[in-house]
Amino acid sequence: MFPAVKYFNGFTLIETLIGVLLTAIICSALFLGITQAKLYLESIRIKEKAFEELRNWTNEWKSMVAAGVKDDYNDGSSEGEKVILKKDSMGNTIIEGRLFKDISKASSSGQYSIFYNIKTYIVWEVNNFFFNSSKLDTLKFNTYQIQFHIQ
Repeated sequence: MFPAVKYFNGFTLIETLIGVLLTAIICSALFLGITQAKLYLESIRIKEKAFEELRNWTNEWKSMVAAGVKDDYNDGSSEGEKVILKKDSMGNTIIEGRLFKDISKASSSGQYSIFYNIKTYIVWEVNNFFFNSSKLDTLKFNTYQIQFHIQ
């Protein structure tokens, strides 16, 4: 006699569809994580470039103050100096920053030297990939420089 129930080797349609669905969910979560990691690393690269540009620009102004190049260091431009933070493969500017400065004489200057307070900062726009919005990011330096007057 033959048994009434037949046994087949393999998976049913429901089991296969559930397996495909779980695989798709795991892959989409993995791709989302990879995309977020790439965007985070790119923002770190841009911030490092902004830091480098701000440091170089601040050192340039510190040396000009120390050498006594001119008396009035604030030229009144409120637009800032443009600097390129990221370019595409064709050389087009993708992200641009603006450098600003505020140089003032400190009140504690002595007879043979003048202390200057140098505040510099860089501002650039950060785009949010997931929410299609943008905001401004800023790095700031606040330092002092001595200008010696030898008589």
